[in-house]
Amino acid sequence: MDNILWKISAIILAVILVFIVPILMFYDRIDAITYNTAYDAVNEFVDTSRQLGEVNSYNYDKFISKLNSTGLIYDIDVEHYKKVYLPILDNNGVETGDVTSVYQAVCNADVLSEIYDKAYMLEAGDMLYIRILNKSHSMGEVIRSRVLGINASEGSVYIRSGGMVYSSGVE
Repeated sequence: MDNILWKISAIILAVILVFIVPILMFYDRIDAITYNTAYDAVNEFVDTSRQLGEVNSYNYDKFISKLNSTGLIYDIDVEHYKKVYLPILDNNGVETGDVTSVYQAVCNADVLSEIYDKAYMLEAGDMLYIRILNKSHSMGEVIRSRVLGINASEGSVYIRSGGMVYSSGVE
């Protein structure tokens, strides 16, 4: 009786090791490739936009196309922080002649609504950031949740990239 239980256990373990583990490793590798593709697309788009000094429809559509090639659905957020110079006031509210710089946020909808009419212009010194977060599950997450019995969580691909704009866009 004990010998039969050991044989059944060995067969179950062999099936897991021969069939299920390679499948899980295969889909983990596909998830890694998906992440790297999305990472490259985000960095290429943000670097090109920072170098050109503009966010244009051609580069944005190319960026979206590369993200769509991964097979996932993403929440995309474009963050532009415009450098604004404000005068320094004394206690009486009179300008002292000095200025200070602050960053004013421009929301995602304002940036994206302009790029299809004309390019959205950036100034040197502005900050541009792109953030993506997947809203759908990859095949690897679905397989892993079915086999291991754990819930697949959204947001396994989260990438944020950006920095200071190098040059002003030409109008």
